[in-house]
Amino acid sequence: PPRLDDRQARLVSIEGAPPDLVAPPIGCPFAPRCGSVTDQCRHELPELVAIAEGRSVACWHPNSL
Repeated sequence: PPRLDDRQARLVSIEGAPPDLVAPPIGCPFAPRCGSVTDQCRHELPELVAIAEGRSVACWHPNSL
């Protein structure tokens, strides 16, 4: 996770706006803003999966991040 005391790590933002929390989209909430989006992303919500000690990801294509 990002740390406030680590000045060398730069956060990279993604274009677009966050999803509407009142009417959340079907599928992954990042699908409209993701460069690796597929039909699966648009229709199915990925589950949170541990990828390392203390790190988890909810993405159908975590290797493309």
